[in-house]
Amino acid sequence: MTFSKQFPLLLFFFFNFPLLNASEPKRCYSSSCGGNNLDVRFPFWLPPEQSSSCGYPGFNLHCTDRHKTALKLPNSGSFLVRDIKSQRIRLNDPDNCLARRLLSFDASGSPFSPLHLVNYTFLSCPTENVKSSSLEPIHCLGNSTTSFLATPSDLTGSMPSSCQISKTLLLPVSSPLAVDLNKQDLWLKWDSPDCTGCVDFSPLCGFINNTTLKVKCFANVDSGTPYNFFSLPIS
Repeated sequence: MTFSKQFPLLLFFFFNFPLLNASEPKRCYSSSCGGNNLDVRFPFWLPPEQSSSCGYPGFNLHCTDRHKTALKLPNSGSFLVRDIKSQRIRLNDPDNCLARRLLSFDASGSPFSPLHLVNYTFLSCPTENVKSSSLEPIHCLGNSTTSFLATPSDLTGSMPSSCQISKTLLLPVSSPLAVDLNKQDLWLKWDSPDCTGCVDFSPLCGFINNTTLKVKCFANVDSGTPYNFFSLPIS
């Protein structure tokens, strides 16, 4: 075959093989903030180590100055990530004052919503009188003369009579049976994307293709490598 006959064939391979390769699934490696932090996997992603094609919009995490994994909510600021599983994420306050953060908590503008909502009442009490209470004062609220307690609203009758109701609101705590707010985490859930079916034989979740936000399960065909799913880049 002469060169003149080979040249069109070479052009065909040159222009078509890159397109075929570009459409192949991209390996997205799990990432973390170091130490014993949790592995960040789809739908979450950790820039700049992971690109936006490795996670779902609104699920980007970041590392704090202390190398902790954190999630920033548009209207409530950053929270430390303690656990992620089964369409749920468990958060807490970096400054160990979740109660104060919950007073103005707002999940709007994010893909998350509260897992449980419990009606809580905040009470202001003379500090000298809270020793008789079964609840610990909220250490980051109040001062030397006034302490604050928080309790499910249906239990306010058992609080010291010297306490005054300060505020009552629905809070997204760990459990509908939660009592002591000092010992609670913030649990949020998400409905989309839904990767709950990606278990057992198809444990990995990722985008179907590069033109949609729909996801599917992928078989873990190469369990020896540290990536968590196959995806195609979003553009």
